[in-house]
Amino acid sequence: MKLVDAAAHPVGATGDEIRRYMKEPWRSAYFPGPERYHYASPFGEYDDATVPSAGGLPGSDPALLVEQLGVDAAARVVLLPLTRGLLPNTDLGSAVCAATNDWLAEQWLDTDDRFRGSIRVNPSDPDAAVAEIERWADDSRFVQVAVPLHSHHPYGQRGYFRIWEEAAKRRLPVAFHADGGAGVDFHPSAAGPLRYALEYNALLPFTAAYHLASLIAEGVLERLPDARFVFADGGLSALVPIVWRLDKDWRSTRVEVPWTTKLPSVYIREQVRFCLTRADLPRGRGDASWWSIAQADELLLYASNYPQYDWLSSDAVPDGGAPARVFAENARELYGQRLMS
Repeated sequence: MKLVDAAAHPVGATGDEIRRYMKEPWRSAYFPGPERYHYASPFGEYDDATVPSAGGLPGSDPALLVEQLGVDAAARVVLLPLTRGLLPNTDLGSAVCAATNDWLAEQWLDTDDRFRGSIRVNPSDPDAAVAEIERWADDSRFVQVAVPLHSHHPYGQRGYFRIWEEAAKRRLPVAFHADGGAGVDFHPSAAGPLRYALEYNALLPFTAAYHLASLIAEGVLERLPDARFVFADGGLSALVPIVWRLDKDWRSTRVEVPWTTKLPSVYIREQVRFCLTRADLPRGRGDASWWSIAQADELLLYASNYPQYDWLSSDAVPDGGAPARVFAENARELYGQRLMS
């Protein structure tokens, strides 16, 4: 196995396709479509080339995805479907997640044994989230749990702990990815709402940094040594300065968090991974910003981010780029037998 795509985003042929997998009253309820409402790209959300010739939304054709990603018989693609963000109706949000999982299993995982799935759960509803993990954990085609990158509280706080505990017990990593941006997310910056996609995209890694610091300081990584977390949409670009600050300040303030027994950087090396997408890559050959690979290659997973407008094929990584382990070995270590079976 020479290639594992750690984050491709399958889409329904229509925005309402998941309604077939929902019971009433949720099937008839209003909820937004899969397109991002806030800070949408000025180029459009998707690459026009990913639109199926027979019609349907971009990214909705499994065969076209396989063709465009150049997936051979030995490769694997981890499918991370997006939901609808943090919907104000908690029960509806959980119903959307459950329907998304049913849809993913039937429309994608049943069609090609190279696909692997993500169990979507609603972090605002821990009881339903744990039940959804239990519902799918015995299906080896699902290799991780997935939640929105944006949340109402940092993910280390205790209200979420039961979700991470259940995932760790099942040996399922938890992936964070920015969702549809159509729900009741808080402002994407600590200073208030932003105006433009430029600001949103550039500052997205700091949202990941808030969660990373919280998972360490609240003791989640200490209490759950088998837990694994994947930042699938932001975080890598801010990694080096954030880790440096976490290590420096932990030494002087550790009396406040005595349950942390290791440097933050050690927890990160052992339990946290980051998807490498086009947003994290240098634009030119030999660019100095390639420090991220040189210093943290064992933490990185190649991810296409297909069918987004800036999706990255594995053969488009600049010369002198990622070591071979980024394209497969790290993912094999993370996902284990579920990926290989």
